[in-house]
Amino acid sequence: MKAQAISPSGEEGAPILLVVASWRERALLLAELQERGYPVRALPGIIHAVGYLIRHPDLHPRLVILDVAADPEISERTLADLLELTAPAPWILVGSSTRKVPGQETLPLSQVHLLQRPVRVRDIVALAATLLGTEGTHRS
Repeated sequence: MKAQAISPSGEEGAPILLVVASWRERALLLAELQERGYPVRALPGIIHAVGYLIRHPDLHPRLVILDVAADPEISERTLADLLELTAPAPWILVGSSTRKVPGQETLPLSQVHLLQRPVRVRDIVALAATLLGTEGTHRS
């Protein structure tokens, strides 16, 4: 997928940044979001997301969906870096019931919405639609 220039205000063409280490879960979420007409940039981990945003400073995601469950690179520092690069976009942070999110207590609760596993793809997509105040473009 080619990067697109997006205004800092996060206008309609701005993508959702989808960061999920598991390729199966990433593919399911990507398919559902695209089916609803959302532009999405999907990446396989937080390190890839930070690097991508540093290389594409004109990209300003409307929303970040980050699954921390299977990403070995998740740390308080990488989360802080991604928060800085994506501000003021809201986040959906999908966590594991068995693994605490590093630095979870310092995350801005007004920006980060935490979902705990088990969670369904449709629940994540529904929360995304609520946070964006839209239902995508519903392509036919």
